[in-house]
Amino acid sequence: MSDGIKVFRWRAVGPLLVLFVVACVLWWLFADTIARHESQNVGTQLLGAKVEIQYLHLDLAHGDVTIRGLTIASPHEAFKNLLQADELVADLEMLPLTEKKLVIDRIVASGLRFGTPRETDGRVPAESGQGIAGSVLAETREWASRFQIPALQLATGKIGVDSLDPRRLSTIPAADALGARADSSRRAWQTAFDTLRLGPTLDSASATLEQLRRARATDLATINTARQTIDRLKRARDRVTTLERNVKTGTSQLQAGLAGLDSARQRDYAFARSLLKLPSLDAPAIGAAVFGPGAIKPFQQALYYTQLARRYMPPGLLPPPGLLPRAATGPSRVRRAGENVRFPKERALPAFLLRSAELSFLPQRYAGRLTGLTSDPALYGRPTAFAATGPQLAAGAMLNHTRSIPLDTAGATVGGVQFPAFDVPGVPLRLDPGAATTQLGFSLNGDTIHARFAIRSSNVRWTRDSGFANSAIGNLVWRAVSGISNLDVETRLSGALEHPALAVRSNLDQAIAARLHAELGAQVDAAEKQMRARVDALVNAKVGPVRARVTEVQTQAQAQVAKQRARIDELQKGLEQRLRQLLGGVRLP
Repeated sequence: MSDGIKVFRWRAVGPLLVLFVVACVLWWLFADTIARHESQNVGTQLLGAKVEIQYLHLDLAHGDVTIRGLTIASPHEAFKNLLQADELVADLEMLPLTEKKLVIDRIVASGLRFGTPRETDGRVPAESGQGIAGSVLAETREWASRFQIPALQLATGKIGVDSLDPRRLSTIPAADALGARADSSRRAWQTAFDTLRLGPTLDSASATLEQLRRARATDLATINTARQTIDRLKRARDRVTTLERNVKTGTSQLQAGLAGLDSARQRDYAFARSLLKLPSLDAPAIGAAVFGPGAIKPFQQALYYTQLARRYMPPGLLPPPGLLPRAATGPSRVRRAGENVRFPKERALPAFLLRSAELSFLPQRYAGRLTGLTSDPALYGRPTAFAATGPQLAAGAMLNHTRSIPLDTAGATVGGVQFPAFDVPGVPLRLDPGAATTQLGFSLNGDTIHARFAIRSSNVRWTRDSGFANSAIGNLVWRAVSGISNLDVETRLSGALEHPALAVRSNLDQAIAARLHAELGAQVDAAEKQMRARVDALVNAKVGPVRARVTEVQTQAQAQVAKQRARIDELQKGLEQRLRQLLGGVRLP
């Protein structure tokens, strides 16, 4: 009989205990380091710029994570940081970690700073189009490049347009296409006329009318023949009416083509004018030339972070809200990464959720609050909101992705911002706005954008570089603005996201425009007159004959229709009148 039952097999339990102790030691020694490196890698991949952490400590027993020395580089500027933070302390929920979900109840972030300089380039290869951040960055850069900003420039030397290449004008191919369309319409209408075969019907009606004029009231056969002829004439008139309607439609299209030639000529005028490099004397164009390139940047950056949020926080989809499967790139493998497909469950926790964050900015008088940041807005059911306040600061943002059409809005007013000096495009001048007040408003509703960016300063300084003496237009602009110390610029963007309209207004527009008008108005007018004459000489030789051909086709088609209709009406009227005479005024059925 056995002495007793062995509860533990110490030969097996011993190695397990040793392994457990070793694992605990390794966790104690390296957990913080591993978490810090992984956090840096994940943050860099998500934001498209380097994320650096000096210190990270995990205290899972109390559900706390402490981060010190957080630096996030800017994906748009090589040697500037987007954000720096002295310390972040997060309170985690431990149970969701068992489901590979990260739920943060509260974060306290202190010592936040924005736009600080850095010594190394913080951009990563993702900016070339790799990954989500890289593709969004490439898309927003391509979007910004679509804006046509006028140049504030002036041609040097003698202005001439003799080298204008006719093959680059749009009016000539448009005229060729319209001429071909006119010839095609002529052939189509002539074929339609021939298909009507009105000749036999009209000849038969004419012969019947002659017989009816010699007939008596008792010639019933002739009267019946006349009635049948009238019916055939009515059907023939219906066919002519249909053809007339087609001719009117075709002539309207040809007239639209002629109007298109006028529009193409205006485009050719603009193209030829661009070759002359004449300065625009229009005040809004001057404002766009001076401030347009700089004004696009804040819109581009706001769009970048908005589109990034839409990729990582996709809007709710139907049906049911937000519960459709979502695919993401899988982990790297030797053969193929593949995709991971996640199926969200209704009333389940999101994969990532930050319920609340309290933020303090340097200097300490600035404070902000962030709520509802999540990877699954439809599951969470509430939008992400941000607000910040302080002396000369009021900012707020909302990302509402809880429905199928996302709505992203942001606004900020910041006073006392020291803007860096920038070169005025096209002229050797440099503008230093100094301490300025800025306003930014941004709204992206689905694919419709409305945005506004404004700068106001009362301490503007103008400087000129070494190329100033050789710039005629630079001298003119300098005389117009060198005595102006106030700056008021407003840029608006509105319309469909693919092709929004850009409008720039500033207090410098009229001053520069007035100076250019006074100094260059006569020269610009003479050059434009010469340019228009040259374009007209090139296109009139093609447009004139086409216009005459279109007029001839229209006139000929309309005349044929009118002639046939008049002949049908004349015969029908004659037959009906003779029948009434024979029947003693009896009304024909």
